[in-house]
Amino acid sequence: MAALAPSATVGAKPSATQAALPASVDLSKYAPAPGNQGQVGSCAAWAVDYTAYGVLEREQKIAGGPQAPMFTYAQVVKGQQRGTSLADHFRIAMKQGVDAKSHYYQGDFDYTSQPTAGERRNAAKWKLSGYTPLHTGSQLKNDVKAALAKGLPVTVAMPVHNSFFNVTPQVAASYSYYPTAGDPMAGGHAMAIVGYTSKGVRVENSWGSGWGDHGFINLSWKFLTDQTWEANAVGKLIKR
Repeated sequence: MAALAPSATVGAKPSATQAALPASVDLSKYAPAPGNQGQVGSCAAWAVDYTAYGVLEREQKIAGGPQAPMFTYAQVVKGQQRGTSLADHFRIAMKQGVDAKSHYYQGDFDYTSQPTAGERRNAAKWKLSGYTPLHTGSQLKNDVKAALAKGLPVTVAMPVHNSFFNVTPQVAASYSYYPTAGDPMAGGHAMAIVGYTSKGVRVENSWGSGWGDHGFINLSWKFLTDQTWEANAVGKLIKR
């Protein structure tokens, strides 16, 4: 189930200009295999802790990943299954780090059990340096390109419509998905952008590899600028 509590977006000041940006960037080669949040409203945790963290780990040649989304999600919701904001998970990743799935015994769906002392120690080996809120609307395209060109994945929050749950592999690969006027909105959802071309962006979802284009979807620039509520460039991992 998709669930997200949207938070305010603050304008950023991207340093790269349109002319200096490459025609395309592909960080999906660093991304972990698409995970599955199941029936838990943990999409924001998967976008931050799993996909974005996973990209950064492989870029920086850090062993041990991917990370466990429940490490931050359980701390945020405290046993009450609900949607969360991206900022909730950024704050914990910056302060505590995120434990690895291979070390986090609670698995992908247990949001009632809090991390153990050992899991917190393991998480603290690498922490997130920070994140940069990006513009939404017409400036988002350049901001997303600038972030990805620096090797930084981008997390996004947006509305999800009923048709999104059953998007075909062909549509997911073609940059053509767009909800119709009568397509009911099911809620909010968070995902991570892991690449771009002239047509749009490559996005990793958290609904398993059987959804969309093997767990990914290519979204047009029009879709992204029209539909995005919030976008953040995710910083580097730092050893503390």
